[in-house]
Amino acid sequence: MPAAENILKGHCPECGAGKNGDVVAAYKHKWEDDDHPIWGQIDFRILKCRGCDTVYVQRAEVFSENVDYYYDAAGNEQQQYVVDYSYWPSPLKRARPSWLNELFIIDASLHSILTEVYAGLDGDLAILSATGMRTAFDRATDLLGIDPAKTFQEKMDDLFVAGKVGKAEKDTLAVLADAGSAAVHRAWKPQPKQLATMMDIVESFFHRNFILHDQVDKLKPQIPGKPKRRPAEGDA
Repeated sequence: MPAAENILKGHCPECGAGKNGDVVAAYKHKWEDDDHPIWGQIDFRILKCRGCDTVYVQRAEVFSENVDYYYDAAGNEQQQYVVDYSYWPSPLKRARPSWLNELFIIDASLHSILTEVYAGLDGDLAILSATGMRTAFDRATDLLGIDPAKTFQEKMDDLFVAGKVGKAEKDTLAVLADAGSAAVHRAWKPQPKQLATMMDIVESFFHRNFILHDQVDKLKPQIPGKPKRRPAEGDA
């Protein structure tokens, strides 16, 4: 294989889309229907990202009936086969927050639940991701000292009294709970933008109560105190 064909653009799990990768290995699968004039081809390639050395698999599929038609500059109709790309591991649909691993120290179960939620988002598992967010929130309230036997509304009232949430956040979290319940009990499948909003709510709540609170406690003793006022002449 010529050197130029050893480099392809792919979606690196770490660096993102459109990144150059070296083709480490490749396999081509072709098929034709015995009774109809249709055919297909799947190219499997193992790529190694040239930016971060991450190794991943690219699957490029072409089907003879999946064609795009267009007109060239001379007005002539042209056609080209549509290539359907997929990758493993799946590209990240949502960047992980920088503080995610800090949750493992705070509570391994909470970290595990949230990690599975991100995996669900990457795999386009909308219903499972939505229910996982609600599960993560319930675990978080346990860690904040809220009785797990209480109803959601009672939990929110206790969080508000304890100063863990404000009035606006209390209303926002109620929306998250409703969304999670709709996914669990009514098989509601949130759209990507809706899932992104729900995850914004989860991350904001977790960061403020588990990460930022600890960082503020560490910051307080590091702040220099105000200089003492020197007494003016004539002060008693």
